Amino acid sequence: MALSTNLERVGPPETLTSLLRAELSAVETYRGALERLDGQPVGAQLRQICVDHSRSVQVLRGLLLRHGETAPAASAGREPDIAVRGDDELAATVHALRDGEARQVEAYRRALADPALTPGVKAMIRSDLLRRSEGHVPTLEALIETG
Repeated sequence: MALSTNLERVGPPETLTSLLRAELSAVETYRGALERLDGQPVGAQLRQICVDHSRSVQVLRGLLLRHGETAPAASAGREPDIAVRGDDELAATVHALRDGEARQVEAYRRALADPALTPGVKAMIRSDLLRRSEGHVPTLEALIETG
């Protein structure tokens, strides 16, 4: 019983900070993609996914703040280089975004196996963050198929 109580009091592991940095990077990446693809029909779907990532950022920041941790303000990452222009730019961008989403889904699944995360944090990941990310993959795959 004391072990369980101690686990609940442990500060958030690096896992939460890593997930937050990935979500911040996703927001930056989607904003960059929206700038490059301004006026394209895929804009509405990409904008909604960007909003979803912004919501995930807020959830993760809240989890970190609840544990008394300072949440990073930036991802310390960078957007993927997409050197293609014209019609192929859309396809290359959406492929890169889909690959990033797949990596984010895997990161959330790995987090669920982290013994340092509390059951409450894992429930939030499972019911909100992971589910949201999993929904982005088929959306982007549909854009690739119709592209």
